[in-house]
Amino acid sequence: MTSRLRSLERRRRALLLAVAASAWSAAALAAGGGGPSAAGRYNILRAEDKDTGCMLTLETRGGRGGYKAQLAPACRDNGVVVFDPIGWTLERGRLVLVARKGHKAHFDRGDDGIWRRDPAEGKALGLKPL
Repeated sequence: MTSRLRSLERRRRALLLAVAASAWSAAALAAGGGGPSAAGRYNILRAEDKDTGCMLTLETRGGRGGYKAQLAPACRDNGVVVFDPIGWTLERGRLVLVARKGHKAHFDRGDDGIWRRDPAEGKALGLKPL
């Protein structure tokens, strides 16, 4: 096989993989994969629902850990800045934030619409929809 044919074959395979990945993502969303139901902008809260002044955006486009999460640059809460969420997903009805270093925080949605971090995982943290 010539070098040109090998190059074309590699491109064909890459294209097929890209199409398959795109179809899988669309199927996951259509089957309730969790993207749209938690996507949006949130104020980050501490104990007793104290506003930290930080804002988090959960996007529906792909990112590490499922979908993309982005912390607003003006955030000054050291714990949140160190965690640095970059991805999110929903697993069995729980919101899971993925940190830049790969660890995760799990949140449960309350009747008030606020996502609250599992108390077993550390200090109180909540996400209030804007």
